[in-house]
Amino acid sequence: MITQKQLKELLHYDPETGVFTWIQRRRGTRFGHSAGRTRQGYTDIRILGTEYGAHRLAWLYMTGELPSEQIDHKNGIRNDNRWDNLRAANYSFNGQNRHKAPSNNHATGLLGVRRRGKRFMAKIVLNQKTHYLGTFDTPELAHAAYLKVKRKLHLGCTI
Repeated sequence: MITQKQLKELLHYDPETGVFTWIQRRRGTRFGHSAGRTRQGYTDIRILGTEYGAHRLAWLYMTGELPSEQIDHKNGIRNDNRWDNLRAANYSFNGQNRHKAPSNNHATGLLGVRRRGKRFMAKIVLNQKTHYLGTFDTPELAHAAYLKVKRKLHLGCTI
């Protein structure tokens, strides 16, 4: 596990932009260049043979501790590692901040909405319990109903 001291000897983190740059030359790195690569939307940085999420390294850089749980990107953009966009979160809280529908939701592409025959059903999950919000004539109406309830029930929600 990397320490804050080791991290600060190798990289500089700009909390305003969320970008890490190399300050020590190592094999495969260039002084002053941004660190990391983006995979599945997240920026990963390889340090001393271990790959870390840049959002987790930002937390270590700023607080002195690697987070014990997850780090949530408030705006839902996985590679936006600005300090004011990051917050500690457990799995449930982090999941409440989902901004778009899962990739397997091909019918509507809207969060919280599924096709049900010729109509559209809205549902939300809280504490592992599904709450049905009704069926609607359009996916947009169902999505609006979902968002209204989501903003009340999901404390981690930022949309």
